[in-house]
Amino acid sequence: MTFNQLGLSKEILNRLTELGYEQPTPIQEEGITYLLRGRDLLAIANTGTGKTAAFALPMLQKLLVKKEKDNKTYISKLIIAPTRELVLQLEKTIKEYAKYIDVKIGCVYGGSNIKPQIKMVHEKVDILIATTGRLLDLLEQEHLTLSGVDTLVLDEADSMLDMGFIKDVETIMSKLPSLEQNILCSATLGSNIKKLSNKFLVNPKVIEVKAKAKVNDKIEQIAYPVSSDKKLQMLSYLIGSKNMKQVLVFCNTKALADEIVEHLKLDGLKAVATHGGKTPGARKKAITQFKEGQVRVLVATDVAARGLDIVDLSYVINFDLPFLAEDYIHRIGRTARAGNDGTAITLLDQFGMAYMQDIEKFVKQKIPRLDLEGFEVDKKIKMIAKKKIIKTDIKEKKGKTAGAFGKKKASKEQKRMPKQRGKRIVGQRRK
Repeated sequence: MTFNQLGLSKEILNRLTELGYEQPTPIQEEGITYLLRGRDLLAIANTGTGKTAAFALPMLQKLLVKKEKDNKTYISKLIIAPTRELVLQLEKTIKEYAKYIDVKIGCVYGGSNIKPQIKMVHEKVDILIATTGRLLDLLEQEHLTLSGVDTLVLDEADSMLDMGFIKDVETIMSKLPSLEQNILCSATLGSNIKKLSNKFLVNPKVIEVKAKAKVNDKIEQIAYPVSSDKKLQMLSYLIGSKNMKQVLVFCNTKALADEIVEHLKLDGLKAVATHGGKTPGARKKAITQFKEGQVRVLVATDVAARGLDIVDLSYVINFDLPFLAEDYIHRIGRTARAGNDGTAITLLDQFGMAYMQDIEKFVKQKIPRLDLEGFEVDKKIKMIAKKKIIKTDIKEKKGKTAGAFGKKKASKEQKRMPKQRGKRIVGQRRK
């Protein structure tokens, strides 16, 4: 199927041709079809599947038809996203699609001067893209009304839940009129997303599409085995010894991000953190400092890195491996952009071995391990990690896999380190 067969206007089709769009992705083909029919949509899709076009193009098509009948301008389409970075990315992308359509698109977000945003909403917009906090501020100050909204999109809803924005979302929804269409996008389909969709959507079309496990060929991938107690020292050593000028470091928790920054500062490396515990203004400042070269290292959690685009970034370091293999591709994809080369490094401790195995299966390639002098891993730890991986393989073959290591009785070696395993594997949730 082509875009020409989806019922889109010539204005939209001409712009898609200019942008180099040839055939719709699976989520675009199904999403556009069902949204133009008026169905609610639950889209389970990762970065790179084309989900923004899947909900934005039908939205623009409906606005085009509506304006031909009624030229009044007010907020009729509302898109809520978890971070300032994603809001700005969505605004840029949708404006590109709308080049030949007479629609007004604006965004509001925290951490910046509210006055220009007040002026923008007073001048009226058709599509408003917002973070929850700033939208509630404008509503409470009576600078805008949502009485004309007929379509609501919750983008990256799983991130909103992770960041604790569910009450804000519910407050906003309580201020909306009866809607014609609701759209919920999420990278995962957990129990919380199911509950939210049951509350938010009516007879939705469910589309689940996973991005292809393809890694940019220009990214060199390396894993350095290291014991967990030496990871901080190895991180500082790698950055210093390789004279890395700009490094994005990923970890799994807000507390660990702050800890890494403090350690790097003590080692004389300028670093800042960005995560869900920071205010939008603090996140914006950290990213700006990093982009402008004022700091050498940006330490981020997955949630805060959504929408982060740094063209000249040469190094990404996984201090922790992500819990989902798909997130590994998202992380390392921050480097080697715009045709540049890049390097993705993983600090591989004994708790990350099983995750690394899952990642290698997902990307269908073996990531080389390199020993770093002075940080060699104890042979005993390597054996423990190897036994865990073997046990995981056995469980998968039997179809009884239950988490990284399953529920089999722990070996003697595993029993010797229950606290570490609990912190790194079982008890830690992605933040």
